[in-house]
Amino acid sequence: MENNDNEVRLKKIPLKRFIDALIDVYTSGANFVDLIGKMDVEQDSIGIAVSVDYLDGEDKDEYFDELAERMLKRIKGAKLSDEDLNDLT
Repeated sequence: MENNDNEVRLKKIPLKRFIDALIDVYTSGANFVDLIGKMDVEQDSIGIAVSVDYLDGEDKDEYFDELAERMLKRIKGAKLSDEDLNDLT
């Protein structure tokens, strides 16, 4: 396989969290996302950004409120491990 100089490879992204976040974004009305990555020695991270232009339907104003509510419910329901708590500091 050829080496592509334009390739960006983020390693060890937690798949369940990533997929859950994409599902929340999609079911809230987004058709497209921008992915933002950050490389780190221990574990890379990936973020999801949504522009208003990427949204479907007439409820664009309510999109971000609905998505924030879904994310807060997911966070409140999640149990944080010691490793998660250490990452916050």
